[in-house]
Amino acid sequence: MRSFEHRHQALLADATWYGTLAAARNLGAHGVSVTLASDSWIAPARWSRHVARTVSCPSSKDAAEFLAWLLRFGAAHPGHVLYPTSDEIAWLVSAHAQELSRSFRLYAPSINALLRLLDKARLIEDARAAGLDAPETRVPRDEWEVEHAGRELGLPLFVKPRAQMFGRGTGKGTRIDEPAALLPAWRALRSTATYDPEILGHVPDLCLPMLQGCSAGAERIYTVDGFVDEGGEIYKALACMKVLQRPRGSGPGIIFEHAEVDPAVDEGLRRLFKVTGFCGVFDAEFIEHGTRKLLIDINPRFYNHMAFETDRGLHLPWLAYLAASGDRQALKAEVDRAKAANVPQRTFVHRLPTTMMLAAQGLAHTMPREEQLRWRRLISDNRTTTTDPARTADDPGPGIAEIAMEAFAFMRHPRAFIRGLLRSPKLPPDLEPLHAQ
Repeated sequence: MRSFEHRHQALLADATWYGTLAAARNLGAHGVSVTLASDSWIAPARWSRHVARTVSCPSSKDAAEFLAWLLRFGAAHPGHVLYPTSDEIAWLVSAHAQELSRSFRLYAPSINALLRLLDKARLIEDARAAGLDAPETRVPRDEWEVEHAGRELGLPLFVKPRAQMFGRGTGKGTRIDEPAALLPAWRALRSTATYDPEILGHVPDLCLPMLQGCSAGAERIYTVDGFVDEGGEIYKALACMKVLQRPRGSGPGIIFEHAEVDPAVDEGLRRLFKVTGFCGVFDAEFIEHGTRKLLIDINPRFYNHMAFETDRGLHLPWLAYLAASGDRQALKAEVDRAKAANVPQRTFVHRLPTTMMLAAQGLAHTMPREEQLRWRRLISDNRTTTTDPARTADDPGPGIAEIAMEAFAFMRHPRAFIRGLLRSPKLPPDLEPLHAQ
């Protein structure tokens, strides 16, 4: 890697994501000059006081165009730390690390290590080998295997895409409650799901949907978030419980509660990262089924509720920045500091979507009054120790931009917007449970 003259600068993309906003605030607070690459005027991160400047860019979902833009930006402004804010950028950084490292400071796993997490079928295999519990999963190659796997797994089950990055027509999956619905759902996803040719060059059969057993009604998701270095020696994680989502049962978390790290899960994750070769920031999600915790997903990059970890003393964007800068001594010292600190008991409440959803479900009677009161009481009881990913007293711009962004989403797709607010987990869901940023 070439040496860079300029220090303390970072490039962040995916400006509408709350993980990007959390990273901008955390890096800015540590004295890093943050450049935000945005293709949207009303993205919350664009209006943060911690963003030094904003530049226009193509959508990160267009692999060729966004990569070409990155290379041009890097050549003109060398020395920025570039860390992934989405699966798409994680892919580009790992797949094109040699080119990008000429202009950017990177901290990225190999493309093979990344694929072992992003391809959910491979993730489940590796997780089981590492001693983690996971749902029963099959990847049938033809219709006979679909029906055979369906009988093996039993109902209900999910027909799901194996990955989301650079995918089109993938959706989030379909829940199957009746045997007659299985084959049509598999055929539909098999025919509509497509991926960028670059992805298929690494995983030619990625378009084959997977079948996965499910825990009906599971809405509580145990989540472990942290950082691991390339040798597995520098490691720190915190845990939380996702207790409410928008939409219910199938969307990003809008309320999380503090949880303790399960030692068995923690050790299993460390073994998994060692086996796969992954390094960096991670967000691992587990369905609770009785006493079991079943791994369903790992986000190998900045993620939606990351502000909850920074508010509890684990500064994941800063750790990623130090790792990319090659300052191992400072990285270890920061992790040791986080290990020694007491973790404050906080609650994560994304106030605007939570307020909208509670109001809408109250008016439509899709949420019982007792449950309404329970959520409102939780919010009221924890108001002085609450993390909101958009609203902070010292950085009001993103909170205002969030209102505009929600209004724009409603105007573009009003029926889908309302459906997302009204969905109840007691109704048969159309989507896989629990797919988060």
